[in-house]
Amino acid sequence: MHVYQLGWQWKHPGDFSIERPNGHFGMQLILVRSKGCIQMNDKKYYVDKNTAFIVESCFPHCIYGVGEEYADDWIRFSIDQEDHDFISSLNLQYNVPIPLNDESVSMLVAASVEIDQSGTAHKNETLDLILKAILLHISEQIKHGNNNKHNYYDEQLDKIKEKIYNEPAKEWNITDMAKELNISSSHFHRLYKNRYGISCMKDVFISRMQYAKHLLLTTDYSAKEIAIMCGYQNYEHFSRSFSKYACISPAQYRNKHKEK
Repeated sequence: MHVYQLGWQWKHPGDFSIERPNGHFGMQLILVRSKGCIQMNDKKYYVDKNTAFIVESCFPHCIYGVGEEYADDWIRFSIDQEDHDFISSLNLQYNVPIPLNDESVSMLVAASVEIDQSGTAHKNETLDLILKAILLHISEQIKHGNNNKHNYYDEQLDKIKEKIYNEPAKEWNITDMAKELNISSSHFHRLYKNRYGISCMKDVFISRMQYAKHLLLTTDYSAKEIAIMCGYQNYEHFSRSFSKYACISPAQYRNKHKEK
């Protein structure tokens, strides 16, 4: 996990607006510190102070003031291959509002900004640990909000999600997964999205893209070989999918990020 940009208590006038039709490369935590309107793709959310969003890489979003001063805290970060199990265990919700019931996240972002500006020897490691603490806290807030929503299928859903990330090359489809729970495809789709805040097939897509990034940076396999290892028999389809996820092509990603 790597923090590469962050800000605390950024303030804007009430008519403030920013549109990001292609999102940002990498994950982003936005903590709204005032009233505001956040649009995630085609869905608009009017939110109160202390509402968090965990935004996926390159996910279209817009931010608007609603007549009063708008403020937010934010962190942009990337997820390394070794962090996948940790992130998966948190059952985070993406691109949707997450109301928080205390000021802990904002305080941790403020501490991160101070550390980022300090120039200390272990600054990056410290920032990464604070980010993990923030995500853990948000996860606990989500669990607290869902305490009364425990579902009979939760344990089976968790096992399927784990399989998705362990076997990205498998030809996943909702029909087969629903059969494992002996329920309809529409019911499975609804249960999965309610539990994880993301559709099942979007999770399949993310698992494949994260595995592709890992292979591009840690192996000498060709991009066509990596496409097959990630469940794509058609390289052009893989390349378009990767470019949509990472904002750059597989070759550009390898050249930009692979250690020399």
